[in-house]
Amino acid sequence: LGALLKEVNGITTLQTGNSIAKPVIHGLHSNRILILNNGVRQEGQQWGNEHGPEIDPFVANTFTVIKGASSVQYGSDAIGGVILVNPAALRDSVGTSGQLQLVGMSNTYGGAAAALVEHRFAKITPVAFRIQGSAQREGNIHTPNYYLANTAHCVYGISSTIEYHQKDLRLEVYYSLYHADVGIFSGSHIGNLTDLENAFASDTPLIQQDFTYTIGRPRQSITHHLVKGVLDYHNEQLGTMLLTVAYQNDFRSEYDAHAPLNDSLAALHLPSLYFEIGSLTIDGSWVQHPTKYRTGKIGFNLMNQQNVTRYATFIPNFKNYSGGIFAVQQFSLTHWLLEAGIRYDYKWMQIYRYVGNALDTPERTFSHVSAQLGARYFDGKHSFIHLQAGSAWRAPAVSELYSFGLHHGAASLEYGNELLEIERSNQLLASYEHDSEKWFVDAGMYINYIRDFIYQQPTLPAELTIRGAFPVFHYQQDDALLHGGDVTIKYMLTTQLAATAKASTVRARNLETDTWIVMMPADRISGELSYSGKDLGSVHNWKVRTEVAHVFEQKRAEALEDYVAPPKGYTLVGASIEGDLLIHASTIGWSVEIENALNTAYRDYLNRFRYFADDMGRNITLRIKIPFN
Repeated sequence: LGALLKEVNGITTLQTGNSIAKPVIHGLHSNRILILNNGVRQEGQQWGNEHGPEIDPFVANTFTVIKGASSVQYGSDAIGGVILVNPAALRDSVGTSGQLQLVGMSNTYGGAAAALVEHRFAKITPVAFRIQGSAQREGNIHTPNYYLANTAHCVYGISSTIEYHQKDLRLEVYYSLYHADVGIFSGSHIGNLTDLENAFASDTPLIQQDFTYTIGRPRQSITHHLVKGVLDYHNEQLGTMLLTVAYQNDFRSEYDAHAPLNDSLAALHLPSLYFEIGSLTIDGSWVQHPTKYRTGKIGFNLMNQQNVTRYATFIPNFKNYSGGIFAVQQFSLTHWLLEAGIRYDYKWMQIYRYVGNALDTPERTFSHVSAQLGARYFDGKHSFIHLQAGSAWRAPAVSELYSFGLHHGAASLEYGNELLEIERSNQLLASYEHDSEKWFVDAGMYINYIRDFIYQQPTLPAELTIRGAFPVFHYQQDDALLHGGDVTIKYMLTTQLAATAKASTVRARNLETDTWIVMMPADRISGELSYSGKDLGSVHNWKVRTEVAHVFEQKRAEALEDYVAPPKGYTLVGASIEGDLLIHASTIGWSVEIENALNTAYRDYLNRFRYFADDMGRNITLRIKIPFN
């Protein structure tokens, strides 16, 4: 999922090794980005840097990225943007179809397989269903010079959908299960302060291991269930009414590097940290019947969450209730599309924790208004200009308020701040798009003033615990200014040969301390040549692509405020070839991709394990998609 989203200019990933990635849009991530998985707000333990989205990418057919606080209809937390992950529509004709996908990866000697079957009944034509499943297994990651110990992982998922669609009424029931067992790089868990300092200074990890598929300690085990029901009704006079009710249950277990010394306790295989969060969401909307010049939408979102932790109490138990109402109107003129929206949200939270032997149950309430104004101009030929102003806000997460102690998956000591208040974002965004026979240009600029921006600040020195020595991070809050831009330019050299250039930049300044904010993406540029060939016998739609990408050193981060200075810039070379193979009546899709073709040793600033090890070396991926009907 992270690799797919990085194809969008302006999106990077916050990584914990090469097994865990979460999207970063214009420098913002985690609770500042809403991910809607099949129309449902994804809710899990997403607050940790190493807590990736519990989504099976094989389920998805389309990914839509909405940058910035650009839509009030999704929720109060969308300061950074919204990512829509949607499956394909169900089969609309009688019969059965499906596909098999196979993936092989050379670096980790890994493989993945996914199968999908869908059917629409002949005798009950309004009814259709789909069943999908996938499994993936990879061994230890190999850098150009060594394996990363305990970085194997195993993932599987299943989903099913049944739909009744008769005239203006559609009913849908959906269920999905996602499970992952992920090894956490052993070289990030260090026994004492001296070894930790040596690990920071060393070019190679202090703990090394040969290749294996075995997942040892430290590790994570995550299981995510989602069930939803949809009622969709369309009326020619009134418009479209949509009601979605969904429940998610997310289980996360994190295991320390060391099992308990007591044999009887060790035999229980209990996690060091355990989190279980249940989320009930109810979303309703009414899209008004459009007129020639106007369309509108009003709606509401409700959510109840219950979180339970066991064993160690890194974050406390809590429950929260939240709700929001919104309205959006669009007006169409000859060359203009105008949009305005407003939203109000309220959130109530209660914490359950022990202070000494006494139960403490503090309550927090948050509420605020979000709004947006947008204008899009089309010249009637090839060009668009888009201007947008928006405000958004989010409440601090429980982890930011109350986390305390060792976070095993991140291999760090993290401490919350109970005095945190809501973040408030005011953002301006301007973009230009041109799409003609020869040229494609997409250029955007943004400026985002965030009042009371919440961030994790490295706090020196490292700290020694009974579990080992770890870097320390405290949550802080200051006013911040983020600004930057993304540019994509594509030129058709011939009808078959295209050249593409991309560049993106982010600047993030702490306005109160007059310093740069840590953990922001470095500047990056890339260039690509692609050639679309003519059909060769049974090989159709084939395309060859090569890319060179350069990531600059992140010099806008004070080295004295981090444990290790930002790594040097690096350049990666990649290439791919893809096409369709026609065999009888079937079209088999295939591709071969090589990443880091020159096997360059590098460390990325947004990889949490850059303190200890290099990133992945050369990797060759083979993909095959076999449809049937």
